[in-house]
Amino acid sequence: MSIITETKKYSKSEQNNNDFNFYLKKIYEPNLRNLLKKCYQCARCSGVCQLSTVQKYAPSRIIQQILEGFENKVLESGVLWDCLTCNSCLQNCPENIYFADLVRIAKYKMVNMANQNREELIAHKGIYTTISEIMSKPYIQPERSLDWVPKECKISDNGNLLYYVGCLPYFKFEFQNLDLIAPSTLKILNQIENEPIVVLKNEICCGHDLYWGQGKFEAFIELAKKNVKIFEKAGVSTIITSCAECYRTFKVDYPNLFEDFSEKFEVKHVIEYIYNNWKNGKIEFKNPNVKKERIPFTFHDPCRLSRFLPKDNNIMEEVREIFIHLKKIGYDFKEMAHNKENSLCCGVGCWMNCNERSKALRYKRLLEAKAVGTTMVSSCPKCILHFTCLQNDMEDISSIEILDFSEFLVNLIKITKKEDK
Repeated sequence: MSIITETKKYSKSEQNNNDFNFYLKKIYEPNLRNLLKKCYQCARCSGVCQLSTVQKYAPSRIIQQILEGFENKVLESGVLWDCLTCNSCLQNCPENIYFADLVRIAKYKMVNMANQNREELIAHKGIYTTISEIMSKPYIQPERSLDWVPKECKISDNGNLLYYVGCLPYFKFEFQNLDLIAPSTLKILNQIENEPIVVLKNEICCGHDLYWGQGKFEAFIELAKKNVKIFEKAGVSTIITSCAECYRTFKVDYPNLFEDFSEKFEVKHVIEYIYNNWKNGKIEFKNPNVKKERIPFTFHDPCRLSRFLPKDNNIMEEVREIFIHLKKIGYDFKEMAHNKENSLCCGVGCWMNCNERSKALRYKRLLEAKAVGTTMVSSCPKCILHFTCLQNDMEDISSIEILDFSEFLVNLIKITKKEDK
């Protein structure tokens, strides 16, 4: 079981406050109107808004109100708590208006200035985000259990390559279907690498949900600072993650806080890691299935990988290169009607707003998956748990097998060239 222990508390509150303000300036714009000056009200955002398909919601109307000077009215209404922050609107905006980022900042303002605390919107009674917030305290030092580590895998508490597990160990007490993600990822890394993989007992949350879901910037900043110290102490230079949210956080949000983060740490999703090793000739793919029929499968693009990364990031193309190659060895990859940057959201971002409307979005997505395959692969643990949760309520979609990318590929990788120690 994971243990959180308390050590000596810090008393330098004034210094901590100044430190917080220093970092806050890097991720916070006090005037929402400044984020919207390029908007010319084409209303495309409202036309493509995924939330608007299940409830009345018009981002363009919200933007118009802010531009006309009614920011306080918008904040007081609480309407922005409903946003999925899926970023579909950004993909279709001719002026690149970052509405999800506006929502992120608005949540901070709603919590700290409008005194709104929408605890009732947080799924699972807020247990997971509470754990994250607790870990942000400087005097809290988690001690995670590593009983999930396969016996054949070699790990270390220091070295070059870190597998950042994320919050998966905390989810296992409620979501059994996620048990194989971390072991599968570690098996892949251990198979390819010569040196033991760094897996840390004192690993903490990346802070994604607090940052995007609840507007708790101070906790996010503290988590970021603690993580950087942990990575540096472990001698890490490369960070591998199997979580789309962790990847986006380390790839984009941490560098916004720390100018030298990208210089110190190379961040890779396990998709990129496998793709690079495949292209470099270190691995190839095999089909362990002895049956002759082709296995139809599809891929669900998580929001954080398909719409929250810089334009030059090719991770969604790389995963498809791998899947198209698998066609040669007995698999049959087919795209859903909505894919890549047009992928449908699972309906629940950052543990927020898990309700009947989000279930409707999930149901529509699983119907798309069922139309093209028997298995749906993804690379976001939360998307997977949200989809599998819905399957318990809907018999017509219960037959779809839902797997994580690492879980899907762990037995398909064959080493062709391993470097000498």
